[in-house]
Amino acid sequence: MPLVYTAAVLTPIGQRVEDAALGGVRESDLFGSDTALNVISVPVILLLVVVIAAVAFARRRLAVGLGAVVVVLASAATSTLVKRIAERPEIAQSTTPNSFPSGHATVALAALFAVLIVSPRRFRPVVTLLGAAYAVFVANQTVVYGWHRVSDIIGACAIAVFWLGVVRAFGPLVDRGERGDRDGPRWPRRLVTGVLLVATGVTFLVGVAALVYGIAGGVHDHAAILVAGRMASNASVLAVVTLVWFADDLHHGGRTAAESIPAER
Repeated sequence: MPLVYTAAVLTPIGQRVEDAALGGVRESDLFGSDTALNVISVPVILLLVVVIAAVAFARRRLAVGLGAVVVVLASAATSTLVKRIAERPEIAQSTTPNSFPSGHATVALAALFAVLIVSPRRFRPVVTLLGAAYAVFVANQTVVYGWHRVSDIIGACAIAVFWLGVVRAFGPLVDRGERGDRDGPRWPRRLVTGVLLVATGVTFLVGVAALVYGIAGGVHDHAAILVAGRMASNASVLAVVTLVWFADDLHHGGRTAAESIPAER
């Protein structure tokens, strides 16, 4: 995240490139509704915390639920704090205020990770697909609305992954075979793996093509650069979700042996 902030926010060329995408924002490009963004609010975050705690209590995994709550609240708090202290110097005649990182994208990803933590393994493929789709839509919509730049989305991804890593490294064990964490059939996991890899690759390639088209000929096509920014934001979210999917070994279909699981810590 510091490298992204330095390159995109603290350098004139970084600011100009990102502001070129904002220059392509037009009223006709906006979605008919900003419901996906309005969903992310303090009451909804608190409701999410209550739901996570309820699921953890029902599965007798209060410690795991606490870890999931930490991911959501710590990510949201960190995003708010960074936005206040990571100022955006006016070094490229920018007319838009500081927006690093995106709080909406941070909460969307943190919510996905938190729900994955408390969900049984057999339900995680569908949770991953639905949560990734929503997080991508939120990231895309913030860029289309001109609320955020690509670097804001990447910063949000870094914050959510950081707190997930902290909880996974130092928090309670998540998977407990003796408590019903059946892996289920393998094909849903293989399907999720394929969808994530293909979606990430396609959005990345479309973004590169749009960027090349947007800067070709020496005259910036702001609409094309906006498309490139949207695709880059989408690819960032998808890449992070794919990384978590593989890092947590969620793509495998082997069953967890209950006797091999150590006692909860």
